[in-house]
Amino acid sequence: MKLTYTMEIKSTPEKVWYWLGTPERAMVWQTNVSKTEILQETPNMIGTTFRETIEENGSGVEMQGVVTDYRENQSLAMHLSGKHNIVDVEWHIEKMGEHTRLTLYSNIRFRSFVKMLSILMRPVFKKKITEQLQGQFARLKELCERDN
Repeated sequence: MKLTYTMEIKSTPEKVWYWLGTPERAMVWQTNVSKTEILQETPNMIGTTFRETIEENGSGVEMQGVVTDYRENQSLAMHLSGKHNIVDVEWHIEKMGEHTRLTLYSNIRFRSFVKMLSILMRPVFKKKITEQLQGQFARLKELCERDN
């Protein structure tokens, strides 16, 4: 399932990156991430491995991840793999005059019985994920535009 989400933020790319590029700060607006741990950090961040715990319906699911792109104030991409899905996510930051455009591209591939469910209930899955993203983006926007 591929999703794209774009938002204009009344802030600088540097302030958006401040909230996006650091796992501890990203947990403030990605409310479903309850734990994140860097396993092995590389000098340029590309290839850095990490583990996250994602809370879904009251239970935690562990995801293993690797950073696949890291350009400060420009882009961040990750590949995550867990029990129920594989996710590739890319964040792109673009200065647009006095605003910053943040675009998320994600590709979610489900595994095992969840894959079968996702085929049958694709609209429900997509709606839930989109609503979750909208909430997270609203919180991120609020944090980035604060004190401007």
